[in-house]
Amino acid sequence: MKILYDHQIFSSQVYGGISRYFCEIISHLPCETEISAKYSDNVYLKNQNLIPDLKSLFDPRKEFIRGKEFKGKGRLFQLSKKINPEKYLDAEEQNRILSIEKLKKQDFDVFHPTYYDDYFLKHIGNKPFVLTVHDMNHELFPEFYSSKEELDFVRSKASLAEKATHIVAVSENTKKDIIEILGINENKITVIHHAVSLAKNPAEPGFDLPARYLLYIGDRGAEYKNFKFMARALAPLLFSDETLFVLCTGTAFEERENTFFRHLGLQGRFLAKFVPDVFLPQIYKRALSLIIPSYSEGFGIPILEAFHNDCPVILADASCFPEIAGDAALFFSPKSMSGLREQVQKILSNELTRNSMIQKGKIREREFDWTVSAQKTAEVYKSVLLK
Repeated sequence: MKILYDHQIFSSQVYGGISRYFCEIISHLPCETEISAKYSDNVYLKNQNLIPDLKSLFDPRKEFIRGKEFKGKGRLFQLSKKINPEKYLDAEEQNRILSIEKLKKQDFDVFHPTYYDDYFLKHIGNKPFVLTVHDMNHELFPEFYSSKEELDFVRSKASLAEKATHIVAVSENTKKDIIEILGINENKITVIHHAVSLAKNPAEPGFDLPARYLLYIGDRGAEYKNFKFMARALAPLLFSDETLFVLCTGTAFEERENTFFRHLGLQGRFLAKFVPDVFLPQIYKRALSLIIPSYSEGFGIPILEAFHNDCPVILADASCFPEIAGDAALFFSPKSMSGLREQVQKILSNELTRNSMIQKGKIREREFDWTVSAQKTAEVYKSVLLK
């Protein structure tokens, strides 16, 4: 059985949950499953030498007359690209060409695209394809996704879900959303959970950490992430305890965020750090608790990462979170600031509660395993060949 994966997610991200998911599935597939197209220079695959020939993330616009900025440089680049287009293809364009070549050869049994671009439909022939749906956040919160690019993304995703031979959903909650929003038959969807995949050789962070901090992981921008709600809810605790901070992993704060913190009177109490995977275990271990206040997520990998690294977890009682965390997390209503503060105070003030949640997390994490996830995925591949 030969499985073909394409370039999509590996051309767009080096670090990220979706590229990590595909790398883990590919590397844990049972031995009777052959990876037909071996290409990706993604950081997670590089160490395993799985897919060596995908072009690295490359933007020719940044390399064009490197180090020189002048008026008209953009127009000159476009003219140069028009004269010699092959020279100025970026990584995604090059990798799309490579993927199409592999599709046209038809030397595979099942195709598994790594994201939602439908470019492959005209090249796949009669071969079956499996689509993984990671979440339905664009569809659940359309008010936050109104650009033409985002609307095209939603349409393409819906079209592929309809045309796919089978769909993998990363949680029962995501499956429910697919059925309700897209009208897909439940028999066409298989739920396969994620697992933990942190760095095998963790290192000490190369920057100072506060002695006491609460942890927030990931994107803060979308309203459904509920970050501002969390900040307002935590404000009284931060005011009453000058040693307590909130550490946010990801990009540096934008000016609008700093303005928001100043308005709360909490400038300097929220910290933003870019944290490579190799540092994450220590970031979790030293945190007082991980907080995820989102209204919706597809799965919530940070929950399992926290469990794995002895970090208590506080979650919004919403979306897939009860499904993933079970009784190993403390929950609050995503609209109740006092509810969130109450759960944080339980962790801060009661060492028995904190230790109990850590132990429950260790037990809960054992229920998620990439080998099992890959085996279930292989079974999906086998099933579509019988249709």
